[in-house]
Amino acid sequence: MNPDPAVVDFGEGRRLERLGGILVDRPHPAARGPKNNPAVWREAAAVFDGDARGGTWRFTAPLPSPWLVTVQLGAAGDAATAPSAIRLHVRPAPSGQLGIFLEQLPLWRRLHAAWGNRSRAKDAPESVLSLFAHTGAATLALAAAGAEVFHVDASRQAIRTARDNASASGLADRPIHWVEEDAVRYVDRLVRRGERFRGILLDPPSWGHGPRGEAFSIDRDLEPLVSQLAGMLDDDGFFVLTSHSPGWDDRRLASLVAAAVPVVADRIEAGPLFCEDDQGRRLALGWHVMAGLR
Repeated sequence: MNPDPAVVDFGEGRRLERLGGILVDRPHPAARGPKNNPAVWREAAAVFDGDARGGTWRFTAPLPSPWLVTVQLGAAGDAATAPSAIRLHVRPAPSGQLGIFLEQLPLWRRLHAAWGNRSRAKDAPESVLSLFAHTGAATLALAAAGAEVFHVDASRQAIRTARDNASASGLADRPIHWVEEDAVRYVDRLVRRGERFRGILLDPPSWGHGPRGEAFSIDRDLEPLVSQLAGMLDDDGFFVLTSHSPGWDDRRLASLVAAAVPVVADRIEAGPLFCEDDQGRRLALGWHVMAGLR
């Protein structure tokens, strides 16, 4: 049986994905070289023509409503109380995005397993801070394993989709705090309150804007933000940082975390974010640092 969700094929500046049984054809600049299986592309039911600045979707067959993808996470903690899968809505946007980022799937599984297997030190914080949390797959992977999560994103639409994903996954009653706010502003407030977390995740954009017009630039704002976050991390905590921004590869991310977050400096893993297609070819889609995950 073919995996789902998954990248099926890529090449000539495009990628073909399988999402809930639907094939989706959309551009990606890293998809270089020839397509491996050109014939299968003709079966795509959703095709995006355009680029990151915008474009148009064409649908050649009816789409399910709601269009949902089931992501298997694996066992974690008590199988009776820790769901082994989450369900995510697929929502084509004018930017060509779908609200699902398959290169992050191994990270969701790692977070789910790590939280389920963690040791529980007395008086240790039991919550996780997730910044730039978007449509919430990482949040839900942690919540499914029993974590309390502070889910922070400046986009009202992203948080609405994340909450819909929680409901579809049977996790609407879990302790998830939905925070629609600029990440830097919110962290400033947490620092003043002396808050601490067992884990911190962030997936910053290259640039963005908060609800009140606050501007974020990864080149200007990431290093001071990580330095602030370091003071809120438990000594036995974990820190996860991902990037899709040119100039912020795994080596630069690892160097930043090692220098700014000393409690995890000796427990850093770093590498590319990628998807494998049905033929085992890798499509690179960003970089990651995971520090302190067991």
